[in-house]
Amino acid sequence: MKHVSLFFVTILLILTGCGNPQVKGTVKFDDGTPLTTGGVAFVSGSYTATGAIKSDGSYVLSESKSGDGVKPGNYKVSVSAQTGGGSDGEPLVNLVDPKFEDPNTSGLTCEVKGATTYNITVTKP
Repeated sequence: MKHVSLFFVTILLILTGCGNPQVKGTVKFDDGTPLTTGGVAFVSGSYTATGAIKSDGSYVLSESKSGDGVKPGNYKVSVSAQTGGGSDGEPLVNLVDPKFEDPNTSGLTCEVKGATTYNITVTKP
């Protein structure tokens, strides 16, 4: 009987995952077009999880290595994206309203209890 219980516990761990929950989503402008570059950060005290925004607007957060998930908790969220600033002297230009770059002014929050999909809408500067 002990082996049967251990088998079910093992299956349960495999199905539910053993690490932090995965947080993913998309970032779009208020007109529905995806933001195709930049990053998303979830901040709680001194803890931060980040994810790069892909060309389709999607992101997956990581704590320290790709796909390792996010600790459960309440987060303030920021989004940043710039273009330019290269060696050719082109100025750095924000692609999103600067309020979104600071988790304290973005107005974005998310509670992570388990695997979470958090879609974000931003505005242009």
